[in-house]
Amino acid sequence: MATWLPIALFIDRGFPVEPFAEQLSGELECRERVGPAERERVVALVTGAEPVGTAQVAPFPNLRVVLTCSIGVDHLDVDELHRRGLHVANTPNYCTEEVADHALACLLAGWRGLWTLGQAVRDGSWEPGTLLRRFDAQRLGIVGLGRIGAALARRALALGIEVVGFDPAVGEPPPGVVAVGFEELLASSDAVSLHVPGTPGAPPLLGRRELSLMAPGALLLNLARASVVDLDAVIDALANGALAGAAFDVWPTEPPAPDDPRLKTRGLLVTPHVGWSSAQADDAYRAEAIELLRAAFRRPSLEVAFDHPLRRCFIEVPENGPQNTIHAIDITGPEQLK
Repeated sequence: MATWLPIALFIDRGFPVEPFAEQLSGELECRERVGPAERERVVALVTGAEPVGTAQVAPFPNLRVVLTCSIGVDHLDVDELHRRGLHVANTPNYCTEEVADHALACLLAGWRGLWTLGQAVRDGSWEPGTLLRRFDAQRLGIVGLGRIGAALARRALALGIEVVGFDPAVGEPPPGVVAVGFEELLASSDAVSLHVPGTPGAPPLLGRRELSLMAPGALLLNLARASVVDLDAVIDALANGALAGAAFDVWPTEPPAPDDPRLKTRGLLVTPHVGWSSAQADDAYRAEAIELLRAAFRRPSLEVAFDHPLRRCFIEVPENGPQNTIHAIDITGPEQLK
């Protein structure tokens, strides 16, 4: 009699399946596609950026887990997946340090004028008298004090930068960070860095009104999700000098169209969603995802996080329960920070 392993189906072509297959050999069969007769064997869907909702899960009657190899889950219809009795997990830990490093690099480069001065020299300008900003005379406002926001705060504080923060889901701010109201943070900060989840269908956290509250000449950093900012309003604020600069590691449609005129806006720095990137993070996301899959299907006791600054839940496999039982505990905070 043939014995078949359950299948973890990888629906996103953005990462190789082979390393997962090697690590999960004998536990789960890792596949990029299945035939109609194999759909009953699919117990896990694994994605990275590809959306998962009703249409993606409907063909698999024995599906139990949807795992995204990402921090964000705005590409998942979480409410619908939970309604169907499915368990949802992400990989919230693998690139905390990298994203915080990327944010700090953008911040320091912006305050020292590197976004614009290099291009100005290439264009024939040479202005050694340009006044730039000294780090320990600046205030950084961090919106969202989860893992990444707290890691950025530690780095900024080490450089003597004053740090204020806003996050209603965090009871106590990280050491050295002063908690302030959202509008006070916008009005008083020399730079604002966003580290919050995107909420599908919700209005931008920073629209035209909020951008108008920001201090003249401030910087804006968005390494979170494109949907949390009104990009066209940011472009206008850069064009009229209300903002000194803006750094985005995300874009409404990725990759952007090569002829998108917004990419040529002076003072705008755009990187191709690489804030997560390092050799260490490339290994860590796989290790974290593999641990999640093992926790779901064979370990008797393990708690793993599905985490956002405003939306936290934990997948918990009970100590004395069946090894193939997994429960989701969903602790939902406010959908918008404002």
